[in-house]
Amino acid sequence: MLDREGIRGLRARAQALAGGLREVSAEAVVRRVFAVQAQDATAADLGIRVRGRDITAADIGAAYEDERSIVRGWYMRGTLHTIPSEDAHCQIGVSLNLVSDRSSAVD
Repeated sequence: MLDREGIRGLRARAQALAGGLREVSAEAVVRRVFAVQAQDATAADLGIRVRGRDITAADIGAAYEDERSIVRGWYMRGTLHTIPSEDAHCQIGVSLNLVSDRSSAVD
């Protein structure tokens, strides 16, 4: 059985925050962790950079604006999430279903 420190280590590695694993692009970071959640755009970008190897602010800007490989949105829980672009359509559908289900429960 794992102790608290072991569990923390596993979580940190899974989130690409420990264990020496660093992705080489903003898209690879976001894909590895499914989504980077943050309260604002600057924090989201920092969340990507901390998980990457030599990823700059310009690299992240290019991923959003030129490559369009990642996108930001309020897909879950009313907080900002950065996800791979190709997952956006599916995530919007999931979010709409959740909102619809909650609305039906209130009626």
